[in-house]
Amino acid sequence: MNTAGVIGVVLCGGESRRMGADKADLKVGDRALVDHTITTLEGVCHEVVLACGAEPRYEERSLRLVLDSDGGRGPLEGIAASLEATGAEWAAVLACDLPRVLPEVPEALLVRAQSEQLDACLFQSRRGREPLIAVYRRSSLPAMREALAEGLRRVDSFHGFAGVGGAPLKIGSLREAELSSRARSVDVAHNLNTPADLAKERAHSAEVLA
Repeated sequence: MNTAGVIGVVLCGGESRRMGADKADLKVGDRALVDHTITTLEGVCHEVVLACGAEPRYEERSLRLVLDSDGGRGPLEGIAASLEATGAEWAAVLACDLPRVLPEVPEALLVRAQSEQLDACLFQSRRGREPLIAVYRRSSLPAMREALAEGLRRVDSFHGFAGVGGAPLKIGSLREAELSSRARSVDVAHNLNTPADLAKERAHSAEVLA
């Protein structure tokens, strides 16, 4: 795995409406969710950036903040803006609300994407493809911008657009079954959306640490 030209992108610009509070700063155990995500990416990437939406947030983390070039268009805008702002060839992307994600996940995604020369590689959990646990190559940026220009906001909406030179994009995946037994056992794609989710995760974490 070559980590040169690889950035880690923490997607932390959402409004957290269902949670009722900023998810990124909520704690499971003794760590904020965003700090867990940052640490997960640090060993895989030469730099970690925070894609924090339309307004600066989390300045106290002393990481580069990437703002949307056109606010309110969701995580696809955050991914595209991060590739543009950093000039990186690869972006290992994680949402900020993944308390069980392990470093082996972005690492394995990056290995797959680089070895197969993919434009994007998405984690495939037991619930399906996870576009917010993925690696995106710079070659996918024109397709992302084209999709956004057409008003499309789903993170996977750019898959049907042409890549550099008009060639179809090469989209791959990494199945959960390909991870270590430890990663398979914890459900690394488990995310938190509501106060009930948070309460259950805190209880789960306490049991694991007991």
